[in-house]
Amino acid sequence: MSMILIVDDEVSIIEVLHDVLSEEGYQVMTASNGQEGLKCLEKSQPDLVLCDVMMPILDGRELCRRMSANPRYSSIPLIFMTAVHRSINPNDCHYVAVLAKPFDIDEVLEMVARYTHNH
Repeated sequence: MSMILIVDDEVSIIEVLHDVLSEEGYQVMTASNGQEGLKCLEKSQPDLVLCDVMMPILDGRELCRRMSANPRYSSIPLIFMTAVHRSINPNDCHYVAVLAKPFDIDEVLEMVARYTHNH
């Protein structure tokens, strides 16, 4: 069973993604900012990270940079979720895809399945 870490400061987004992904058979961990996301990574290694870009304390770009710089996490695929596409520089860190907010649940599930080995 694949584990997914969702990092977003919007509770409603976390709830929707948690419910949908759990129903699909994924294990789900959640964090409300990048700092919490790093703590989750220390506890257990997810198969995929879904990460908002704009967050307080530690934003998605910085979480991505820290994951890219750490050999333990650099191979974990990260998908950004954002309403502002131009805010992400691909040279900043390694991510595999960007989901536009508001997102289509089918698109989320298709992308998650593509980067995990659940299905």
